[in-house]
Amino acid sequence: MNLADLINQAYEKEEKANPQKPRSYIGASIVGNPCEALIAFSLRGFPDSSIGYKLKRIFRDGHRIEDDVIRDIKKTGIAVMEKDPFTGKQWSFDGFGGHAVGHADGMLGPIDQDSKLLEIKSMNDNKFKEFSTKGVKYSHRHYYSQVQFMLGLGKLEECVFISYNKNNSEYHSEIIRYDEFYYNDLCAKVERVLNGEARKISNDPTDWRCRGCFKRDVCWEEKEVKQTMKTCKNYQPKLAGGWTCNLGCLEECQKWERFQPLPKTSNI
Repeated sequence: MNLADLINQAYEKEEKANPQKPRSYIGASIVGNPCEALIAFSLRGFPDSSIGYKLKRIFRDGHRIEDDVIRDIKKTGIAVMEKDPFTGKQWSFDGFGGHAVGHADGMLGPIDQDSKLLEIKSMNDNKFKEFSTKGVKYSHRHYYSQVQFMLGLGKLEECVFISYNKNNSEYHSEIIRYDEFYYNDLCAKVERVLNGEARKISNDPTDWRCRGCFKRDVCWEEKEVKQTMKTCKNYQPKLAGGWTCNLGCLEECQKWERFQPLPKTSNI
């Protein structure tokens, strides 16, 4: 009996029996992704490719570490609110009529008379060293974009970004201040996606950016998807919120046609 193999097989069985329901909105965690096709597929609720048992455990460990970090922060005497007291749920900020949503790890404070967004990430030693020497904007641009988008949606001025080194349990933190120009650039990307202008980042499915993409199967392999209104190309999101069908469908799709993002047009 190989116990490791049995555990891995159990993860695979669990995924087949209880597939995770995909998001159907633009999350702050993906808004910084350079591929607008991925963002469009996420908005429409297309399923993710299988992430495998190892990545599932990495995500699980990340959630556990977040809880440990919050406990450590509370030891300093700084007030931490993991949940929104008005909803009793995770802090959430939305925009574009609910099409874009950001979920935060918590709020700190008030510190210096203001409450601050809290974002927690765990990193391996190499990534941690890069973050601690260069800053998150240069070491992890997607994390920086995530924070800026949530600051903009939440009308907040600052975020405390703290990282935990998974190799040696070291901490490093950074204050990220709201950058209006950066936020507006992210908003322009969201508008392109909502307006049906999202393009693939590559014309080659073997591109390294595509090989590890969570939407690879639906983007390149045209994996079979459930025929819903959101997966139909005729169903279009409105900037102010809600959706409208170009063919006049109201509750059910009468003439389903699979949504596809626009192809890449340049060789860059």
